Amino acid sequence: MAATSTSGDNGRGRRLSCTVALAVAGALAAVTVGSVFVFDLLPGRGGDDDSASSPPGSDAYSSAPTSVPSATSSVSSPPGSPSPSGEASGEASGGPSEVPARYLGTWEGQGTGLGGSLPMGTFRITVKKAGVGEELGRLQQTDAIGAVCTDVLTLKKVTDTELVTTAVGAADNHAGCNPAAHTVRLTTVGDDLKYTSESQAEGYPEARMSKVGR
Repeated sequence: MAATSTSGDNGRGRRLSCTVALAVAGALAAVTVGSVFVFDLLPGRGGDDDSASSPPGSDAYSSAPTSVPSATSSVSSPPGSPSPSGEASGEASGGPSEVPARYLGTWEGQGTGLGGSLPMGTFRITVKKAGVGEELGRLQQTDAIGAVCTDVLTLKKVTDTELVTTAVGAADNHAGCNPAAHTVRLTTVGDDLKYTSESQAEGYPEARMSKVGR
């Protein structure tokens, strides 16, 4: 059996005889608690360096605790306070969980801004089934000269009277389109769908659209 070697203080290899290696192996077989200490005695484990860097009185080989009390378990919530899961779903909990069937389909109509005094061309949207946080549809506005701006509508909340969405300009829009996020509300009026935008930059567009497809 060849003798093993470890690194000495002067940087040169120092040899560990077969007898010492066998003694360490025997100690390893006999020890069950504190085995980390035995592993550090083996060649190449760097046990000498670890013990030298430990402050007086500390146990350089003590293992980390297997479990640590969580921060949340030690802090009790005030009576009646909402749970974290309730906060996440609270916005959608006040109304239907799904988009009502009366909203679904393709709608089209003429849009205006500035309280009805500014013609804004044709508005068209296909509303599809979606959950809160998902894309509800894309509104296309085509002006009098044929230029098109597209808004991506993400469902924010469903109530008994309206769909509340967040609209953001599509990435491939031309420079004349508004890219900023804004709130858009969709409500049913008779057999029509009313579109109301809260975008000040666009003059608060509105449109009353009729269903043109499923």
